Amino acid sequence: MRTEEIWGLLPAALRSEDEAAGGVLRALVEVLAEQAALLGADVDQLSDDWFVETCAEWVVPYLGELVGAGRLHPLPDAAAFSDRARVADTIRFRRRKGTAAALEELTRANTGWSTAAVEFFERLVITQHVNHPKPAPATAAIRDAGPLELVGGPFEPVCRTVDVRAMGAGQGRPNIPNIGMYVWPLPSYRLDRATAAPAADPPDGRWWIEPVGVGRQLTGPTVTEPDIDHRADEANVPGPLRRRPLRDELAALASAAPPAPEELRWFREDDPSFVVWIQPTAADELRAVPLEHLRICDLTGWELPTGSLVRVDPVLGRVTVAAGRPVHRLALSWWYAFSADVGAGPYPRRGDLGAADGPVDWQLGVSATEPPRAGEVVASLGEAVTAWHDWQAAHPGTAGRIVLLDSHRYAETVAVRVGQGSRLTLLAAQWPRPPDRPRRQTDLDPVGVRPCLLGGLSVTGAGAGDRPGELVVDGLLVAGPVTVAAPSAGGPGLGRLELRHCTVGPGATGLTVAAGNERVEVALYRCVTGSLAVGDGPLTVTDTLVHGGIGAADAEVELAGVTVLGATGARVLTATDCLLDGVVTVARRQQGYLRFSYLRPGSVTPRRYRCQPDLAVQAHPGDPDVATRVGPALASTRYGDATYGRLAETAAAELRTGAESGAEMGAFRRALTPQRLNNLALALREYLPLGRVASPLPVLPTGGTRP
Repeated sequence: MRTEEIWGLLPAALRSEDEAAGGVLRALVEVLAEQAALLGADVDQLSDDWFVETCAEWVVPYLGELVGAGRLHPLPDAAAFSDRARVADTIRFRRRKGTAAALEELTRANTGWSTAAVEFFERLVITQHVNHPKPAPATAAIRDAGPLELVGGPFEPVCRTVDVRAMGAGQGRPNIPNIGMYVWPLPSYRLDRATAAPAADPPDGRWWIEPVGVGRQLTGPTVTEPDIDHRADEANVPGPLRRRPLRDELAALASAAPPAPEELRWFREDDPSFVVWIQPTAADELRAVPLEHLRICDLTGWELPTGSLVRVDPVLGRVTVAAGRPVHRLALSWWYAFSADVGAGPYPRRGDLGAADGPVDWQLGVSATEPPRAGEVVASLGEAVTAWHDWQAAHPGTAGRIVLLDSHRYAETVAVRVGQGSRLTLLAAQWPRPPDRPRRQTDLDPVGVRPCLLGGLSVTGAGAGDRPGELVVDGLLVAGPVTVAAPSAGGPGLGRLELRHCTVGPGATGLTVAAGNERVEVALYRCVTGSLAVGDGPLTVTDTLVHGGIGAADAEVELAGVTVLGATGARVLTATDCLLDGVVTVARRQQGYLRFSYLRPGSVTPRRYRCQPDLAVQAHPGDPDVATRVGPALASTRYGDATYGRLAETAAAELRTGAESGAEMGAFRRALTPQRLNNLALALREYLPLGRVASPLPVLPTGGTRP
């Protein structure tokens, strides 16, 4: 009940006396109205709390207890995991207990990962009875190269001899009681009409699919299975694409008897594996290449087609068109895999915008595909920065935002000036235009786009005053370095630089702060970057992969969930859940600390708590090789690989489960891989058939791309 409603129920005489007395009674009524509103909302929620689909989040575990769904480890940062769905499906799972299809669905509900269950007794070579022959042959057909590419994975078509060793350590053993639960822990991300990179300047018909010009293997989309009885196949999981099945389906579509639309696996109309778009000239529209013009090829030698054909290599991430064919812009809608929501990507970021989501006084969009509109959208980032400088000169001390609206390659080097008291945000987001009204600043949707700035980004703090300027960069892929330039005329420089969900010059120069910016604060959140070199100002890095060293000898550094592939130097250092693969040198060792982190032997640091390899050395005092065994083993250190910067499956368990939460140390701790696998092991106990043994088997890419 609102305040005015309660206040109106009181006699007019009391209200008049209260106004004369200073409103003490009115204040009491406001408190009563606030509590009445809470009570009313609770009463309204009571009926919804009877059903798992509509109940409050805190009620879900209690409903789970009613149906006997045990508690699992919470996964607060796992967007794909829903404990509500697991509880709701408990009865459905039990009705199908013991079947392979139910085990697949159970694994998806408890981990959020795509899954394929394999009962290994079906793949055993046995002496067959003549009246009961097995449909699969006992020997592999070596003349068909397509199925042979699947050997060693969950969809292999060959049979094996029995292996009596226990399953585990990521290996499935073909034996009668064994069931392999193959899971894909790397999510796939979709880029829509992302501009490709020419392999030469000027373009000669050779294109990289990745906009920064490196090889990246394409991944299949995660396709929702029609029902619980459906068994997952290669087209249902986000695994790396292979050339042969895509080529075979294109050939079938071009045959005299093409398959029906519901029979397609890779080129479905609603969700194809990829789409190639070509814009011949700037005056033309971006149009999709027809399927009859596509060819799937091995483009190791960059072979060019003829005519209107387009060749695509999904393994090497390459596209070729005919030499001399006019191509103003070549773009692809495609999927790629990565370990987590770290770095620039098309994943949703509304919950992590921070200052980028605050109110602004000026906003302008940038798009290479949408027609320019005065005061609303311009064609280049340079135009937008110039417009910001003009606005800032007339309106000092205000906040502005530049929104990049598409996944285009902007071949520019941008220099930004931010005056005293001003804040500028460079944000990658969709900004839809409603048909019935102009755009509003709050219509932003930070999902689905990943713009690429090919040149570097330089920012200068201009003017003098007590409130230095700020720059926030959110969601951009910057191929060059980010530099905080020295202020002109002896000014105090920039006040704060914040990078959120950005990829900055990986494997090269990442971020540099020039001298003269003594009070600049640098903050990185969920980024992938090259080396960091800052001055005296504080440096805060969270859930970030730093491919290079951190040079902050005169700064206070705070790290949380950071992987550093290089040396780290700081004046004062605090670190939690970090993987510091390089010598760490800290000047002031009486301040700061390191917790649940790995650092190279020989590092000079403040006090440590549960760090590696210290714990391993204490547990095995007589083993001289323990420090080497606990050293980090990375799956890949090449930008463009799906497992870039991630710990390999062969890495020491002390690192894969050494974070404070029990997750992997370093930038991908929020993936919560150990917790998901443990949840799966707990859930499988109830649903396995008697005498059967199941083990989760992560499927991770092992290569396929090259520079």
